[in-house]
Amino acid sequence: MATHNGIRIGKSDMEKIMKNAGQNNPKKEEKKISPKKIIYSVIEILIIVAYYAVAVGGRFIAGLKDTEFYQSFDIFAKPADPIHLVRLLSYALFAWTLCIVVRFLLLLLSKNKTVTKKTGVAILQLLANLAKYVTIIVIVCLVLAALGVNTAGIVAGLGIVALVLGLGMTSLIEDIVAGIFIIAERLFDVGDIIVLDGFRGTVVSIGIRSTKIADVGNDILTVRNSSIGSLVNLTDRMSCVAITFPIAPEVPIERVEEVVKDAHIEQIAKLSPKVQGDPIYLGLYDITKKGVQLVMFIAPCKEEDRYDVERLLFREVKVVFDNNDIKLGAPIPALEDEEE
Repeated sequence: MATHNGIRIGKSDMEKIMKNAGQNNPKKEEKKISPKKIIYSVIEILIIVAYYAVAVGGRFIAGLKDTEFYQSFDIFAKPADPIHLVRLLSYALFAWTLCIVVRFLLLLLSKNKTVTKKTGVAILQLLANLAKYVTIIVIVCLVLAALGVNTAGIVAGLGIVALVLGLGMTSLIEDIVAGIFIIAERLFDVGDIIVLDGFRGTVVSIGIRSTKIADVGNDILTVRNSSIGSLVNLTDRMSCVAITFPIAPEVPIERVEEVVKDAHIEQIAKLSPKVQGDPIYLGLYDITKKGVQLVMFIAPCKEEDRYDVERLLFREVKVVFDNNDIKLGAPIPALEDEEE
């Protein structure tokens, strides 16, 4: 039959094959949350609840409302002589909780397929990470301002330092800028199937500096964003499976066409929802030097279902030919070997 570059079986298909054969699939590693992380999360929640309980509840307690401590603790109040330590602690807690809420909402949206079709998983993940870093910078500036430090001068100084560092880190800056353009122009998104320099795979992640692509064998290719040039995005359009069958030289092509017509090849679409339209017989595709006739069939499908539909189409056409005594010719690799 058609020439193939190795056996192409997806990970889920391999698990099904092993299960049907009575073999145990390797157990997936369960992500266990460490006790330390649980303790830290509980402490975070308790601190946040306590902060807002004091910030909101203090407004309704007459004895606490007008105290110097609460006036310093309330970030919206303007006391004449605030307690700086309490003030900056309140600033930090407010910015911290705001960051947690924003990151939680963005990561929650990134898991919603309806939303990510328009916004993109990569953009939401980038915004979530950006919120964390912005919060850190804001907290530092607020703390310094509360201590009476001139933050404007520090920001100007950091700008000069960033310029000096940037001159020595041009490759990093190129990767970052390229990553921003990839996300902004929606060249591809997380979950898209692309072909990059002959490597076909699914985009696993789009980072600020690099992009990761996994093939059907779950091998991951990590590429610097600045090195990504020409590529093919296979997900943004309907794909098509094309297969060729070698028919023996002594079989009349009219006989093949008659069998295909009577067999109603288009009925194959009813066997699997992965076939997005009726398979089509395109007719005689080529004739080898040995006289073997190559006939072609195509079937529309989604790119992620390509190999499943290809195997289904091969099987059903083979059954049709076997049931009608259509003799197949030598496999294509054998023909090529003979000609060499």
